[in-house]
Amino acid sequence: MKKILLLLCCLFTLGTQAQQYPTFSKTLANGLKVIVCEKPGNDFAQVEVWYRTGSKDEKPGIRGMAHMFEHMMFRGTKNFPGSRLMDMLDSVGGNWNAYTTFDRTVYHEYLPAGAVDMALQLEADRMTNLVVTQEILNTEREVVGEELRNGLSNWYRKTMTDRYPLLYPAGHPYEVDVIGNLDEITAFTAQQCMDFYNNFYSPNNAFVVVAGNVKHDAVFASCEKYFGPVTKQLKLEKKQDIPDVFTSKLKGTDVELNFPVQIYSYAFPHPSPDSKDFFAVNMLTSVLFTDDNSILMNRLVKKDFSAYGIQAVSEDYSLYPNRMLIDVFMPPSPGNVKVKKAIREEISKVAAEGLPEDMIDAFIAHQEATQLLSNYSSADIAGQLGIAEYYFRDHRRAFSPADEYKKITNDDFKRVAATYFSEEKIEIINLKPAF
Repeated sequence: MKKILLLLCCLFTLGTQAQQYPTFSKTLANGLKVIVCEKPGNDFAQVEVWYRTGSKDEKPGIRGMAHMFEHMMFRGTKNFPGSRLMDMLDSVGGNWNAYTTFDRTVYHEYLPAGAVDMALQLEADRMTNLVVTQEILNTEREVVGEELRNGLSNWYRKTMTDRYPLLYPAGHPYEVDVIGNLDEITAFTAQQCMDFYNNFYSPNNAFVVVAGNVKHDAVFASCEKYFGPVTKQLKLEKKQDIPDVFTSKLKGTDVELNFPVQIYSYAFPHPSPDSKDFFAVNMLTSVLFTDDNSILMNRLVKKDFSAYGIQAVSEDYSLYPNRMLIDVFMPPSPGNVKVKKAIREEISKVAAEGLPEDMIDAFIAHQEATQLLSNYSSADIAGQLGIAEYYFRDHRRAFSPADEYKKITNDDFKRVAATYFSEEKIEIINLKPAF
């Protein structure tokens, strides 16, 4: 144990910030940006294609389309039909997957560095030559429908489905959950899918990230070769007249729960990354609510035993201001009003006094340690570069959250607590058993 502690001390003595591996970028003539991080080590690499599209781009009638496309993109292209895409990745020992959020859809592969050129060829073909037929759509629609039904069979996942319609005003980009509505999904046509694909899966609405034991010149050449000829372009228009979550109210605050637990779901407006308050709100949420040794975790869970646990159920990063949800789990009881009182007391205390310095120092130290350790994974590096490029339009801001947190003062915490966590702004959804 002493040797392990000594090793960790040596690591942090060498530098608490993540090692900055050489990182390069280039933008092709069609608008596709390519970011390459040359990370030495094992002979593998992470390849990611980030599309700046998600459920935010859907309209009534095609709710769930972005997530549907996450599935459709694995079904073959004109040049690599059927299962050939998957077979080629399997043949080199690679693995691939994808995910969809409100803001983005990301396709990623982890494979031998020598196969990066092949992965880029496959991704470029998926960008421009995807095959979409009614037969393929019908098959994937069944898969997505089953995924949605399985989610409803999980009691906690169902709580999100049940309360989600309460969160946002009409017209907000996040007003419908990412997976969409089953009645709309079952009505999708192949033409609707192709319209979505031809619009949002454009090179000027995407970027490529490659991290691993690669050379940037070779990656740039491959991207120029395979992605360069892709000509389709999305007409980039910023969304206008987005409803303000800072002034709107929840559509309801009571949800029946088919499980023997009660949840107070604290909903409050959360700023987008371009706000000066973004990092302060994130840090305060962690130190006050969700960290293992947070103020309320220590008081409610470890000391008073009045709650089972506390957890965040919303994303920190969102292109538009969203509603953050913090769930407090308790045994169902009329006496749970004391939990509300305790939470309000701690929020008011931070608004008046700020955060204890030792908790600030501990949070920043944890961020630095997490950053340092994650720097050894090509997947983590690519993910951080992607987040920075997507939300700040600058991949060079990756690996720097700890630096942002160090800039926050206790006056900032007081102001943020009084603004975002005030009794006027924070609302509580009461999820309790129906029996």
